[in-house]
Amino acid sequence: MFDRDQAARIAPAEDGCVRIQVNCRDGADPSSFWLAGKKLHVLRVLERAAEAGQRRFRVKVADGREVVLLQDVASGEWALAGVAPRSA
Repeated sequence: MFDRDQAARIAPAEDGCVRIQVNCRDGADPSSFWLAGKKLHVLRVLERAAEAGQRRFRVKVADGREVVLLQDVASGEWALAGVAPRSA
């Protein structure tokens, strides 16, 4: 289960998401993002979805966690919407 509380403790926004800077491969899938001063590399995209003006990516990062990244299509702004615990 994704831990919205953990994400909100970093830098909460009104919608409960954390605003982040994301680097993308050729403007499409996220390849890395910055969180709390650390660059996290995306190992693979596990799921993609587009809905209601947003693009959503569930990704696995190098430290073993899965995170949900959202992009507002109109503004291009990215947010961290959820974090799952590290997998064994």
